[in-house]
Amino acid sequence: MARLGIDFGTSSTVAVVALPERDPRPLLFDGSPLLPSAVCVDPTGRVLVGRDALHTAMSRPDAFEPHPKRRVDDGTVLLGDAQVSVSGLYRAVLDRVVAEARHVTGRLADQPLEVVVTCPAVWGPRRRAILLDAAPAGARLVDEPVAAAHHFAAVAGADLPVGRTAVVYDLGAGTFDAAVVRRTVDGFAVVAAQGVDDCGGLDIDAAIVAHLAGAVPDVDAWRRLDQPVTATDRRARHQLWDNVRAGKEMLSRTSATLIHLPILDREVPLGREEVDALAAPILDRTVATVRAVLATAGVAATDVAAIFLAGGASRMPAVVTVLHRAFGMTPTTVDQPELAVAEGSLRALATGGPRPPAPPAPPPAPVARRRPGRLVVIAAATVALFAVGVTAILAADRDPPGRLAGSSDSPGPAASPTPSPSPSPSPTYPAGVDPCLLGVWRVTVNTVYGRIGDEDVQYTGGAGVTITYKTDNTYTFDYAKMKPRIAKYQGATYSDVTRGSATIRYFADGDTMIVSMVSNKATGELRRNGSVVNTEKSSFLLEPVEYRCTPGRLLLSSSQGGYTIDAVRAG
Repeated sequence: MARLGIDFGTSSTVAVVALPERDPRPLLFDGSPLLPSAVCVDPTGRVLVGRDALHTAMSRPDAFEPHPKRRVDDGTVLLGDAQVSVSGLYRAVLDRVVAEARHVTGRLADQPLEVVVTCPAVWGPRRRAILLDAAPAGARLVDEPVAAAHHFAAVAGADLPVGRTAVVYDLGAGTFDAAVVRRTVDGFAVVAAQGVDDCGGLDIDAAIVAHLAGAVPDVDAWRRLDQPVTATDRRARHQLWDNVRAGKEMLSRTSATLIHLPILDREVPLGREEVDALAAPILDRTVATVRAVLATAGVAATDVAAIFLAGGASRMPAVVTVLHRAFGMTPTTVDQPELAVAEGSLRALATGGPRPPAPPAPPPAPVARRRPGRLVVIAAATVALFAVGVTAILAADRDPPGRLAGSSDSPGPAASPTPSPSPSPSPTYPAGVDPCLLGVWRVTVNTVYGRIGDEDVQYTGGAGVTITYKTDNTYTFDYAKMKPRIAKYQGATYSDVTRGSATIRYFADGDTMIVSMVSNKATGELRRNGSVVNTEKSSFLLEPVEYRCTPGRLLLSSSQGGYTIDAVRAG
């Protein structure tokens, strides 16, 4: 009997098929192992899947759902004029996979097919029932981290004795899932798990796109890419995101690449360090989630035997760096992490199949919430402005954890090769002055968050600001050449830019600066789709600033205000 393992993902679905006495092999969909999970209803009412859905969406965007897995709690979804049940959307995707499996099994196509479908470990009975209702009759479910652990144990030679625990770090295109699994006599069991819906490869792509926007002087041409109206513009936008994804993947193997911008017909250089800096806030959130899951499981980080990397987005070299810095161990990788869950599902099935559901695990320990920022109210033409500015202590009204890689709810190791030595009094430098800081730094990227409506929205950009540290325990921000920071929200583009200057008094102690205001001549301006919404004096939150300094690079962050700044030596 042929066996089929399906990993139904938020953005892409992958599957492997195993013929009798043969090793599993990935299914190919239009020449690729990744089947877009997207669905679109055509004019006849038929639900299209994968690249067919993406193609049809160019002319029928109102009938398109790119991430049906996220609609699990919605009951029915309106696509164009058609109301389709969530189970019906899932069934369309799974049927497409089964049809391809039947095609490749050839002479075995008419024989029974043993199917196993993976699902998030945090899904409860109701969500699992929806997925099973959409799957072929007789299909069984396997928790995604259990499947991944089986794959790593078999393929990567991960030696995990019975009773020991491992972390499954699954960074996909649309979501991130972390789980603590324990090796049992006959397999693996999930001890604790937690998922984050807006933390994946697509979010890194979005940060790169926002970064590229800052390099485009033609606002009207960029608007066509950012807010497409015609089918031609939608195709160009789709091509832009494909180019960004391909460039990001190329930077896993090389140090620099060029990103072609459709419509504008120009190429913008992109380096690995830039992408790592843009990805840092997202990877920080994954580390914080892993820490929260370990706390829920009651497992100390030092007791973790291994970290298994699954999901295509985990290919980024920065992922290994961040996890090694945070937990002191090198994660275990495989050549095709996007296939780990699907292949592991068949290995889990071979051990005896899924067991009856265990009693519900305790709810995950809460991750620190972002402090409420000043509300940006969007009502007709009225938008209230939150404070703008790019400084290390600025994000008074922008919230969330945008801390340096390796940080969690409390300060941890930061994303710098080696921290600067703790400053101390000397005949040359006053107390609180770190010699490494002295001089001029130029900001390359600043990531902060602002509240728009009820959502925390990421702003990225802000290059060109200079920070000058002096021996009199002050530093000055000069915003004269600051480029805008860009955010996207409900189809609109928000940008903020600061002009003027501000001077801060500081006292460096270890890896922290205690700060106070000297003078503030900075003014911030917020725009929505290019139109000025509001202008006001920038406000500063005078709180400790975490920093890491090397001769050529300075990283700043705030564990309370929530932002990161990456700067390079300019003088």
